[in-house]
Amino acid sequence: MKCVQLNPEGNFDLWDIEKIRELQDEESLKDSVGHQLLHENETSRLWKLSLWPNQRIPFRKHRYPCSVVCLTSGLAISRYSNGKIDLLQFEKGDTKYVEHCENNYIHDLENVGEHILHLYILEFRHQEALVI
Repeated sequence: MKCVQLNPEGNFDLWDIEKIRELQDEESLKDSVGHQLLHENETSRLWKLSLWPNQRIPFRKHRYPCSVVCLTSGLAISRYSNGKIDLLQFEKGDTKYVEHCENNYIHDLENVGEHILHLYILEFRHQEALVI
């Protein structure tokens, strides 16, 4: 997975006003990180996320570290609550572990490629329960 920063942290000048309003509406923020919850137990949740070309999932809260597995190749844009915007290039088979620096990491994801984008996202809940 390759990442190119399109807009720096702290700069909202290039943002669409509707996206800013959506981000500010904390009641509409979801903590589901995918479209379909495939498995859940006390230590993890496995999500499937599928985005058709030009489809976007609204801003979401990530509360836990997660691993992302790309089932298809594609291109997406992600906007973050701190103003940063990234262009993400996914290759089939790519994996990435994301350990968020702060609780309630918020971002959206928009498929800007020509093909459907399929991802699996495995959230690691209650990290303290995993320590042996």
